[in-house]
Amino acid sequence: MKNKITITGGLIAIIAILMLGSCKKNFESINTPPEGATDASTPQVFNAIISSLPVTGGEYSVCNSWIYPITQQGIVVSGGYPYDNARAAVWSNYYTTLGNYRLLQSRISAAADTTTMNNMSAMLKTIMAYKAFKTTNYYGDMPYFSGGYAPLNGASGYKATYDKQADIYAALLTDLQWAVEHFSTDPGQYSVGSYETFFQNDVSLWTRFANSLRLYIAVTMYDKNSDLAGKQIADALGKPLLADGEDIGLWPTKISGLEFQWRQWAFSANCYLRMGSTMWSQLSSNDNADGSGIFDLRAKVFFEPNNVGAWAPYPQNPSTSVQTEGGAPYSTDRFTDWANKGIACIYSPFNLYWEQDTKYVPELMLTAAQVHFIKAEVYNRGLGISANAATAQSEYNAGIIASLNMWKGFAFNSPVWTVGKPAAATATTAEVNAVLNNPLNVYDVGSAGNALKQIYAQLWIDQFRQPWDAWTLLRRTGGLTPMSADNAQYYTNNFSKFSRFVYPEDEQSNNYDNWKAATGGTDVNTTKIWIAK
Repeated sequence: MKNKITITGGLIAIIAILMLGSCKKNFESINTPPEGATDASTPQVFNAIISSLPVTGGEYSVCNSWIYPITQQGIVVSGGYPYDNARAAVWSNYYTTLGNYRLLQSRISAAADTTTMNNMSAMLKTIMAYKAFKTTNYYGDMPYFSGGYAPLNGASGYKATYDKQADIYAALLTDLQWAVEHFSTDPGQYSVGSYETFFQNDVSLWTRFANSLRLYIAVTMYDKNSDLAGKQIADALGKPLLADGEDIGLWPTKISGLEFQWRQWAFSANCYLRMGSTMWSQLSSNDNADGSGIFDLRAKVFFEPNNVGAWAPYPQNPSTSVQTEGGAPYSTDRFTDWANKGIACIYSPFNLYWEQDTKYVPELMLTAAQVHFIKAEVYNRGLGISANAATAQSEYNAGIIASLNMWKGFAFNSPVWTVGKPAAATATTAEVNAVLNNPLNVYDVGSAGNALKQIYAQLWIDQFRQPWDAWTLLRRTGGLTPMSADNAQYYTNNFSKFSRFVYPEDEQSNNYDNWKAATGGTDVNTTKIWIAK
């Protein structure tokens, strides 16, 4: 599938207008677009920005065919979607949204009393920080400070210069710190009312999300700018962070009209994704086909047995002698005939419900477990504060428990999920102990280095439906996430060479001078981004 809409860092006016018209209150269906971007009300534009958060179809497809194998959270048994399938859609989505953000910024600046707009400004800064963080981790350097001004400035805003990822990261931290410090419960604050579909005007939750995102970004960049990151980490730890059960994402059960149809397409159209041996080794103590070695409940939430009911991981780095297969475990026919995975499906696929349930299972952005694991890394390494092995261990254990509860809760609370449905929403004491007490997971208090790898492994597992974040973790740690060493040449030749997305083709034709200044005229996906080791 080729994405047909591409966009340059500055050339966004037409697409922004269309997007404003397509996003009514509560993510409802397309209506007639306004004559121009400024015709939309402030609440409509705000909701358009929130409506830009779902993963695009191209992004889904590249994750299923490439990012999962790159991170080794999964593996593919055959070719699938092209690697470049996402680059135009992700770019277009971001710069469309940035144009809407610039429009609202201009309205905020024009307000008679800008302090009454602090909450909306803080919400916007938080959402755009999340989107910019995700986008720059795909591409590296990109237009940021001068991007998104075409709807306001016309031709002078069409060609945006590229900014260094280091400067983008620093700006994101500044914006998030401002947001954390300026969220207010003052009743005099301007509100978009029911158009605030993300947190339904819960200012306290907005604050915790912004602060947790700030902590996450600061830790991600710590090894590249420890002075700035360390100060931000220390400050963030002194302010409210996400608590257990506060798993941030897009929840169809909370946002009327939200449904993830692209998710279903990305699995059923051209997907050959399977459970790989690397993830399997983190969830099962042996390769018994009957699943008797499984000690982590997440194995049966993430994956399912093959066509004969056996648990069969596909080798992460297969040799040429390994049998491939062409089963169809993601056919929509299975929605009414669950057991029919096709005679050729000899390896365990991803659980069908990740495709089938488009109305109840959320798209995750930042989980409570991730916050625990990031804090565990902070205390393990002494990032911005003094190292504390006991606190690191406590946060690590708390992260595992939060993760088990979250993933089990998804399966239990989904009315679509029937086969293998858990009997309760939270992990039992036995299920928790099975993971915490497994020799693979018992926190290594005697070796900070080994313990750090355990933290990364659990963060990597929790990011199972956020492979883009697992990819960032892999790159910024220099490969300290779980990784199979078997047949390393296969992995190197097929997956590890990919370090980023190249820029959309339209950047060369519509923003050539700035594109060339950023790339030197050679734009390749093997170039490391700034945060990568």
